Amino acid sequence: MNPIKILGVFVFFFTAQAAMSKVVLPDMLSDNMVLQQNSYIKLWGIAKPNKCVKIRTSWSDKEYKYCTKKDGSFLISVKTPNASFTSHSIAFQEGKSITRISNILIGEVWFCSGQSNMEMTFKGFNNQPIENAEKIISEADPNSGIRMLRVKRIGQEAPSKTAEGKWMLSNPQNVPNFSAVAYFFALKMRKELNIPIGLINSSWGGSSVEGWMNRDLVDNYTDLDLKQEIPDNENWKKPCIMYNGMLKPFTEYVVKGFLWYQGEANIDRYATYADKLKDMVTLWRYEWGLGNLPFYIVEIAPCIYDDPVDAAKLREAQYKASTMIENAGFVSTNDLVGPEEAKTVHPKLKLPIGERLANSALKQTYGKDTICTDFAAFDSLEVKDDKAIVMFNKTAGGLTIESQLELNADSLIGFEIAGEDHVFYPANAVFLPSGINGTDKIEVNSNLVTNPQAVRYSFKTYAVGNVRNGCGLPLIPFRTDNWEE
Repeated sequence: MNPIKILGVFVFFFTAQAAMSKVVLPDMLSDNMVLQQNSYIKLWGIAKPNKCVKIRTSWSDKEYKYCTKKDGSFLISVKTPNASFTSHSIAFQEGKSITRISNILIGEVWFCSGQSNMEMTFKGFNNQPIENAEKIISEADPNSGIRMLRVKRIGQEAPSKTAEGKWMLSNPQNVPNFSAVAYFFALKMRKELNIPIGLINSSWGGSSVEGWMNRDLVDNYTDLDLKQEIPDNENWKKPCIMYNGMLKPFTEYVVKGFLWYQGEANIDRYATYADKLKDMVTLWRYEWGLGNLPFYIVEIAPCIYDDPVDAAKLREAQYKASTMIENAGFVSTNDLVGPEEAKTVHPKLKLPIGERLANSALKQTYGKDTICTDFAAFDSLEVKDDKAIVMFNKTAGGLTIESQLELNADSLIGFEIAGEDHVFYPANAVFLPSGINGTDKIEVNSNLVTNPQAVRYSFKTYAVGNVRNGCGLPLIPFRTDNWEE
């Protein structure tokens, strides 16, 4: 059936139900939900047309009243208190009928989105497990204050007001079906902040950044064939449909910020990715109307794709986007994929990713200055004779050789150097002393290159480096050139 017809039938059923009985609420306003602390959150639904709906919350003596519109809809803002583990409830009354939602917590709410690596649950994929999944599942505590909402995959051709997905407790029955990255993020946040954490996971494997943008933005670009016929059974390939069906319905729900893990579907369109991501973030922030909400980006993992460097250029665009977007952060994953996973799009190490996201949020959003979150990054290049001197920033006390993986390397790996012919060769690389703040320079050379023009580090579809900064975090893969060959 046509998606628009399906939506019409659902809205008709939703409205008819309300007209015949009690207040009907959207799925996301459900038992076990987490509401953003110290905010004016929104409560909305459908009741009988032109009737008065009374709303009471357990954390306030105030009674809110709203007269429904001709279509029976209502929307009202309610102030929330400080975060706590106190269980709350909200009652909606229309006439003698009362609808109640219970076991509500007040805390911090994060919207988690992207494609399969964000969607990937603790069940893993075929022959692609999550490391330590069974242990994490068995330790899931329903009283931890972590609550989860998994949005059902629904693509819509037009913006929708409804989406499917109710809040769940973090118990051993529910955690296996939830995003591992998002849950690891919540575990760290819960530990450090000691308040409830709510996660909305709205992701779809295979989706592109264009799928999470509206049509006006997508129309600004020419590198996607909008006239291409895409069958309904490959819905995730269509532009705008995740925005319409899985994001737009949540823009009334107050959140603290966004986590984004997507990029594989845009490797062939890497050149426009940074601009598109910036446009998407601007759109999302406008839709929520809560200012420059924090936006944290996860680098796609090293993996062997058909093209030798396009994936590296996509990762480059992800990092570039993080520098273009105000109040954004970037998490590198270059050190988290072993040789046995070289052909795996979904690596097993999700715990470090979730914790790196949490650390970034704790420092940048919550002001926990004692947490070290900086990833070393390329700063500048200087050529002396036949050697290239590469300078770096965010070294956090100095660069070192370190690896979480068994790379069997006691020297710097992953560096390449090219001359005027633009041909890259494996390079020798050594640290240079750089004063009291530790090493922030690396000398790169090759016997095959006499007049260096450019240096690259781990700049391939699959390349894992072993350079770390003083935080133990990886050097972000880079190139000093902008050559397209």
